[in-house]
Amino acid sequence: MVRTVAACGIGVSVLASCGVTQPESTAAFETWCTPTDPGLSELSGLAWTGDTGYAIGDRGSDDRLAVLDRACEVTRWVEVGVETVDVEDMAVDRAGIVWLADTGDNDSDRDSVTLIGVDVRSDRRTSVSLRYPDGAHDVEAFALTPSGQPVLITKVSGGASATIYSSAESVTASSQLIDLARNGTVSATAPDGSSRPITGAAVDADATVGALRTKKDLFVFDIADGDVAAAFSGAPTGVVEGPDQPQGEAVAFTDAGELLLASEADGAADLPAVVLAPFHHS
Repeated sequence: MVRTVAACGIGVSVLASCGVTQPESTAAFETWCTPTDPGLSELSGLAWTGDTGYAIGDRGSDDRLAVLDRACEVTRWVEVGVETVDVEDMAVDRAGIVWLADTGDNDSDRDSVTLIGVDVRSDRRTSVSLRYPDGAHDVEAFALTPSGQPVLITKVSGGASATIYSSAESVTASSQLIDLARNGTVSATAPDGSSRPITGAAVDADATVGALRTKKDLFVFDIADGDVAAAFSGAPTGVVEGPDQPQGEAVAFTDAGELLLASEADGAADLPAVVLAPFHHS
């Protein structure tokens, strides 16, 4: 990986080392790798563990999961094996199961949404329905706590605060239906005062740092005692302007604490732009 390159351009970019004790308004990004497989042209969800990445497209291309190497080359495709509506995000639990958040709802007509657990090693599938307490919501940002509790953040526009939904019940429990509860709000307000819909969420391997992204900005939060919802409802410890990603949707951490940003496109080419942005924390 190179260490300092201007932000923008197609591919996977890397956010240079950035402390989050004070909010930042700018940061340097660099390209790490560029996924060229046409199956990722609508890339919406990204997760990383060890030297392996997982990526998936959203509606229309979310029937299979891509397994990536560190060069963003697809080493294999795994069929989701469950009918989907609109997968928007993903997370990997501590057992290595990839959880796909089938939570997209542009028409706001889904009172419940689905998490699909894909065990790539055993080829087993688990489906868990999540039911909102107050009707339908469009959600593109999803994360898991260290214990496997789901955390969802609504996608809202017009500067309104997004709602956080979570549950004390783990997705690895035997229940096939989990009732969600409202658990705070988050307002993604950039240093210039603008506010945009939240399109992705991630938690690092130690569950001490979380991240939310919009199509333009990146918000970093300190997590105390594994309480992800409480962290996201508090003030961010760092805010940076992301790379130029018109369709920026995904965010993920590597095990080393590098922060990865992914985009469907960079506005200049048809190739997907997964922007891997290593942000190191200690």
